[in-house]
Amino acid sequence: MTESPISRIKILPKNLINQIAAGEVIVRPASVAKELIENSIDAGAAQITVEVSDDVRTMTITDDGCGMTPEEAPLSLQRHATSKISTMEDIINVRTRGFRGEALASIAAVSRLTLTTRTPDSLSATRLEIEGGEILKTFAIGAPVGTSLLVRDIFFNTPARLKFMRSPSTELKRLLQVVTQQAMSHPEIGLILLSKNKKLLELPVQQSLEDRLRQILGSCVEGMLLPLHSGNLPVTIHGFVAKPEAGRKDRTAQFFFVNRRPISNRLLTVTFEKAYQGLLMTGRYPVGAIFVFVEPEDVDVNVHPTKEEVRFRDERMVGGIVHRVVSEALRKASLIPYTRLQEMPEAPVSPSGGKGQDAGGIFGSPTAALREGFRKKPFSPAQQTNLGFYESWGKGRIQSPSITSEIAVGSPRIPREIPEEEAPASGDKTAADFRESINQAEPIGQIAGMYIVALCGDALLLVDQHAAHERILYERISSRKTNLAIQPLLVPITFEVDATQVQEMEILRSRLQEFGFEVEHFGGQSFVIHSLPSDLSDVDAPALIRDLLDTLELRPEAGTATEWREEMARRLACHSAIKAGQNLSREEMIQLLRDLKKTALAFTCPHGRPTMILLTRGQLDRQFKRAT
Repeated sequence: MTESPISRIKILPKNLINQIAAGEVIVRPASVAKELIENSIDAGAAQITVEVSDDVRTMTITDDGCGMTPEEAPLSLQRHATSKISTMEDIINVRTRGFRGEALASIAAVSRLTLTTRTPDSLSATRLEIEGGEILKTFAIGAPVGTSLLVRDIFFNTPARLKFMRSPSTELKRLLQVVTQQAMSHPEIGLILLSKNKKLLELPVQQSLEDRLRQILGSCVEGMLLPLHSGNLPVTIHGFVAKPEAGRKDRTAQFFFVNRRPISNRLLTVTFEKAYQGLLMTGRYPVGAIFVFVEPEDVDVNVHPTKEEVRFRDERMVGGIVHRVVSEALRKASLIPYTRLQEMPEAPVSPSGGKGQDAGGIFGSPTAALREGFRKKPFSPAQQTNLGFYESWGKGRIQSPSITSEIAVGSPRIPREIPEEEAPASGDKTAADFRESINQAEPIGQIAGMYIVALCGDALLLVDQHAAHERILYERISSRKTNLAIQPLLVPITFEVDATQVQEMEILRSRLQEFGFEVEHFGGQSFVIHSLPSDLSDVDAPALIRDLLDTLELRPEAGTATEWREEMARRLACHSAIKAGQNLSREEMIQLLRDLKKTALAFTCPHGRPTMILLTRGQLDRQFKRAT
């Protein structure tokens, strides 16, 4: 008789259960660093040190937090043992990073672990030696207050997981990204990262968020950061975003936090990038650190084993507010890039006689001389205001509870709003200031029939005539109402499309009609244009249509109606704008500058290219060695 499959069901051994559970939480060495740093943050640490080995499979994480008693230390290694929750209500209102009691147990299950911990009231520390989740030794030892965890031979007993580890350099890069995320979430906590006895990262205690961002991202964001203020909105938003000029080729410089927890969230990523639409070129991504504060019951942090993903009760509201706050910061700022003339400072000579080297920020690499220049440069009054406010995070200098104290202490209140008069000021001109100053712009000529040169006070304004006119037309087209002025053509324009594009052209015809183009199928591959929008009658319509057919996805289900209209407006503006190489009269240049002043986002074309740059007198003085 065949044995029933049910009779073969058995309970797995404890060590296998622990390894399977650990696999959900500990994916790579970076996961170990994340979990242990979060434990240190929850323990109230002011300083955290992370040291990793060459192969990144061994690391030591030390903090000066509250530590654990001799009775608590062994319990911390048990699965689902935690001091942070007792009831389901605690989970709903959780404010700590960890709460399920899985981190230490998971790490211990796949490594050789040495835990040393001491509370302020204890005369000696407790040390535990664990291998594969089993405690081998427990004894007292002298050690400072806090907790130190030496994690050796990660995945030594899980060869399948070990096999999927990447190269040491890749694993170190992932670990560095995790450490910087954690460091950004609490700028008041000092953090040191060591590898091969070298400091890869050294962040001081009680640093302001803006300073921490500048140090982590490098000097390439110097003068580029715009503060975020949500005002009187249901969700509180703080942080900084960078001007479009600082855009990156990937998303590694985007940081999102919910109640100071670093998270990955597609909603926030999409809405953040949507706010930069038309300000960044294709293939470039915005830079910023966005802190979202909501009531704990309005966000579920228990939807992923590593707690890196969250779910909002009202996702559309949160996304809409993030988009609104970021868009407002960009709208108010002057996004005109300043000409960056290369200066050639002498590289400092090292004691050994060689040229000095400098790694700069984590995501940037300025020369040593340039970074030294930034270090010596005094802060402006506006920057001092900025520093003063954000340094108050965690210091208790503000009368109302600070963001740090509210999250750490567990107050039920959302962090208070920042009054306008207390908000960090920007050292740059605002968009309104620049529009006022552009009234002074006096065109004096063109360069290569492409760039308008204008005097603007004591500065020189250089305008890309095609990009500028493209932005003007895009906003004019986008703001049109349904009743368009149509100009019938006395001589219709006939053109042909590729045989494979006839079906797509039938779809495109109805969409072109919304913009004032009346196109008729003449038979076969031939089409006839009978009318054009009256204010864009000079457009090369066949070239526009071929561009749309060649580059856009024209299936009926592709894209929303709004996305289609925006893309059509961009393409139409591009094909209708003044061309590069086209000579303009002085009156035409004056009119172009006047129209540019009236546009909402005058600083880039709809594709994200800059429309103008400014060469200041100060830059010229430095080039001619007149700077004091």
